[in-house]
Amino acid sequence: MLANALSHRLGPERAASASLAAGALVGCAVIAAVDPERGGPYPVCPTRALLELDCPVCGTLRGLHALSRGHVAAAVSHNVLLLVAVPIGVAVWLRWVMGALGRSGPVLVTPSWAIPTVIAVAAVFTVARNVPVPALSWLGST
Repeated sequence: MLANALSHRLGPERAASASLAAGALVGCAVIAAVDPERGGPYPVCPTRALLELDCPVCGTLRGLHALSRGHVAAAVSHNVLLLVAVPIGVAVWLRWVMGALGRSGPVLVTPSWAIPTVIAVAAVFTVARNVPVPALSWLGST
C-alpha cells in the first residue's frame, strides 16, 4: 500500500530509490540498536551453523554494530572486508537517496573485472580465515 502511494506520488523509479534508501536506513538503525551478540531479529549463518566455518560475511552484523558505536577497530576485527564494503555500501545508499530526490548523480558502473575479483577475494578470504594457522587467526570473525 505504501509502495503504491509512493509510486503514484513520486513515480516508479523515485519510489524504488526512496524505498531502498529508507529500508537500508531502517536496517542500519536496527543493527545499531540491537546488539547481534545479544540476539535479536538476525538470521543464523548457515555456513556457521552447518559447517562451523566462517563465511565471507560472518561477523558483518557485529562489525556494523561496533561501527555504529564508533568502534572502528572492533568492527574490523569482526570482518576486515568491512573496510571495503562500508564505503561501497554508503556510495550505493547515497545514489538511492539522490534518485529518490530526483537528482541525477554519478552513474555507478561496475567494471567487467569487478564481479570475478569480488568472488576470488571472497573465496581466498573464506579459506584464509578458516585455516587453523595462528598467523591468520586475526581474519576470524570473533
